[in-house]
Order: sequence, then C-alpha cells, then structure tokens
Amino acid sequence: MTALFLLLFAPLFGGSVKWLKARLTHRQGASPFLEYRNLAKLWRKAWVRPLASSPVFLLGPALALLGSALAASFLPILPGLGFPGDFLLALYLLNLGRFFQMLAALDAGSAFGAQGSYREGVVTLLAEPGTLMALAAAVRLGQGSSLQGLPVLGGENALVLTLVLASLAVALLAEGARMPVDDPTTHLELTMIHEAQLLDHSGPLLALYELAASVKMLFYAAGMSVLLPGPRLLVFLAVSGAWALALAYLETYGVKLRYLRLPDFLSYNTLFGALALLGAIWMG
Repeated sequence: MTALFLLLFAPLFGGSVKWLKARLTHRQGASPFLEYRNLAKLWRKAWVRPLASSPVFLLGPALALLGSALAASFLPILPGLGFPGDFLLALYLLNLGRFFQMLAALDAGSAFGAQGSYREGVVTLLAEPGTLMALAAAVRLGQGSSLQGLPVLGGENALVLTLVLASLAVALLAEGARMPVDDPTTHLELTMIHEAQLLDHSGPLLALYELAASVKMLFYAAGMSVLLPGPRLLVFLAVSGAWALALAYLETYGVKLRYLRLPDFLSYNTLFGALALLGAIWMG
C-alpha cells in the first residue's frame, strides 16, 4: 500500500518543487499536476538504445524504480510489509537500483555517463554509512527491530531521534541528488552527477528514472515523518510539503558545493548517524 501511494504521489511532489521554485522567482509556474502529463508524454514517446549497449541499459531504469518502490513498501505510512531487520533490506533495495543505474550509464559508452556513475558511487559511499547507523538507532529504540515499530519523537529519546532526523535530512539531499550536493537543473555536463547518467535515456526509460528519483526522496521524507507524533499519513503530507518548500528554496537561492567539498558536507551524515547509534546503545 505504501509503495503504491508513493508512486502515485511522487509526480505531485516533483511538480510542487518546480511550482514553488517558479513562485520564489516571481513567476506563475506550471501546475504541480503537470508532472503526471509529462510522465505520460514520455511514456508515449519512442526510445533509442546505443548500438553497443547490452540489456543492462534497459534493466537500469526498471530496477531503479522497482528498488525504490519495494524499499518504500516497508515504511509504515500505510499498512505494509515488516519483519525484524527490514531496514537493511530497504537500504539494499535502494542501492540495488542505484547500482544498475550506474551500470546502465556505463553500458551506454558515454564519457559523461561514466563520470556521473563514478561520482554517484562516491556520494553513495560517503552517505550510506550514516544513514544505516541512523536507521539502526531508530529501530533499536523501537519495537520489534523493524521499521513498522519505529518510536515517536518525545521524552528521553528526543535527542537521539533528532540526530536520526538530521542524518536522514542530509541523506535525502545526497541520495536525491539535490542542492547543495547536485543541481538537477544544470546543463553543464562536467558538473552533473545524477543527470549525467540519464543523458542517453529517453522516452519510457527516462520516465522510469524520473519517477524513481522522486520515490527515493519520498522514502527518506517518509522515514522522517514516522518518527514524528501525529497521524502518520497527515504528518507525511506535512513533511513532504515542508521538503518541497525547502528544496525549492535551496535550488533558488543556494549554490552547489564543489565536488571536493562534498566529503566535508556528507561527513555530517556519518557524524549524526554515529552519535544517534551510540545514544541508542547507551539508552538500551
């Protein structure tokens, strides 16, 4: 249920970010619902495949979306799957989709695709440990060692869960390829990370990538929302709206970090995750 809901909600989230960016620059902007039409238009278009590519070029977009959707199915926004240690499988599924996305970019034989894949791998390597420790800390304080039993912010666990929220916030920016880690609107190939991997994809393949990117960001937003008090669906919608506004503001007034400065920024994710896990162990 959660995976289907996020798949349907993802285009609205991406369209809301674009609409808010337009409003921040005093433009009317397109409707937030236009993304549904754009995805449908991409799905109807033809796609091309490099002559030297293998079936991996086609598997990349499909597995990127499938991994994000299956990972989202473990989050308790709506009734879903759950078992002890499911957060490990969720992160594995996210990384599986990213791995095949990188392989598909390399399979196209494009220099920019190879460069984007290398940079994506570095960002993942820097961001993943902190995210893993943060989720482990939240699960340790919860019930059943599962994402279905995550605790709610408040009382003696407030400090630990605040660190978890901070780690997931940095992870959303990194894994979602948003400012200040990456600029999704750039047209300079030498600075691209995520977009450089999509240059050779078109039509339905590009639609799958666009949808997978939005679902991945919503995975982290949903992970943050279940740690906050209140009805989970309403809190998720509020957190998603806040993130849409934050991303629009960052991409309108913020600047992209130099690539060599990314380790400094992503080290905060590891720091927050490590402190949260140590705090959860001390409390437990």
